[in-house]
Amino acid sequence: MSIVFHRIKEGEFKRMVEAGAIDEFVVQESKHITGKFHLLGIKPAERIGYTVRHGRVDELRTWRVDILAQLLKEWHVRSFKVQHYYD
Repeated sequence: MSIVFHRIKEGEFKRMVEAGAIDEFVVQESKHITGKFHLLGIKPAERIGYTVRHGRVDELRTWRVDILAQLLKEWHVRSFKVQHYYD
């Protein structure tokens, strides 16, 4: 199953979370920065996903996993998957 990902800003991602428009959450380790993670939201039934980008440039935003966990908790997300990057 192929999922098409769209890059959106953090505020829009948060609005989608609050509206229940995202079903699954994945915290994916960055390929380029060890110990930093990207946030992904997935709607499997529609085969669509969202990633959080920086506000000024079209690059994926990165966080430490503990910061992301706290952010998701504040947004009332009960669970998420963590994926590490391996060469």
